[in-house]
Amino acid sequence: MSKKLALVLVLILLPLALAFVGCGGEEETNEPTEQKEGELTKDWKITLQSSGLETTLQEVFVDKGSGQIWIVGNEGVILHSSDKGNTWEKQNSEVTGTLYSVQFVNEKEGWVSGEGGAIIRTKDGGKTWEKLNTGVTEAMRSIFFANNSQGWAVGDGGKAIGTKDGGTSWNPQDTGTNQNLEAVIFAPPEPGLAVIDKGWAVGVNGTIIYTSNAGTRWTPQSNKTITKPLYGVFVTDSKKGWIVGKDGTILRTTNGGQVWGPSAAAAAQGKSLYDVYFINAADGWSVGSGGKLLHSPDGREWDGIMTETSKGIKDPLWGIAFLDSSEGWAVGDKGVILHIQKAQ
Repeated sequence: MSKKLALVLVLILLPLALAFVGCGGEEETNEPTEQKEGELTKDWKITLQSSGLETTLQEVFVDKGSGQIWIVGNEGVILHSSDKGNTWEKQNSEVTGTLYSVQFVNEKEGWVSGEGGAIIRTKDGGKTWEKLNTGVTEAMRSIFFANNSQGWAVGDGGKAIGTKDGGTSWNPQDTGTNQNLEAVIFAPPEPGLAVIDKGWAVGVNGTIIYTSNAGTRWTPQSNKTITKPLYGVFVTDSKKGWIVGKDGTILRTTNGGQVWGPSAAAAAQGKSLYDVYFINAADGWSVGSGGKLLHSPDGREWDGIMTETSKGIKDPLWGIAFLDSSEGWAVGDKGVILHIQKAQ
């Protein structure tokens, strides 16, 4: 080959090679970031708080106004803290079955749901709890109150009930499904409006149902490909929401559930995710099996969070909630309570 011909080939092929490399580099930067197994983060501090129990803790709720915290779990357990978890007191729930979900609308008024259709209510911060007549016997796995009168609970067999009087009376709602429902949430009212009517519930076999009339009628929403159990749902408004489930499933919508698309979930490393919580539309958390703890800084991608304390947690974490963007709590098996704080 002559030197002249070789030079011509170089001039032709070099730009193509550079373009190919450039494309590869661009794709690589778009790949979701993933924390390496065993890698520790310096951004967050996680400490174990003593619950004094060995039983499974199912869910945690933090009242943002007062900083009061409640945790519910198996064997009718309700724990309360007024000092950010430095000390925990056990409250008398008046029930002995598993309690799955807890919701307060202020530091005094709250509700808990659990096995056998049990729903209990307090009006004094948990000093006393009263059992309410729900008319159902199925496990109520999730409860949500929008205010001190309007609330919903969902559970096994596609059962859903609603109340307009703070839980004194409950009415059945038609969900259109017999699949077990694991979580329910309603969006805050639209700006300038007081009506709270848009809600979502999720469950097994990829079930997602939606209501735009406060539960008078629920309709299915499609996630296209997911048939795995879905365990947690959270929305920050009527458009933006997230769902988590088995095998690291994370779904995200920006249009009120017309489309639920997969979110980058590489950091979950295949672990099932049981709960999801967002402080705002760009700051979210999720917990799951094997002590998995995830954080999303943008609502799209997720990073695994691990510290010297949390890497020793191998049992499931079932619930998570935050006071603000720098402080929260996660709960799980064997009475585990994790206090999560942004590093100073």
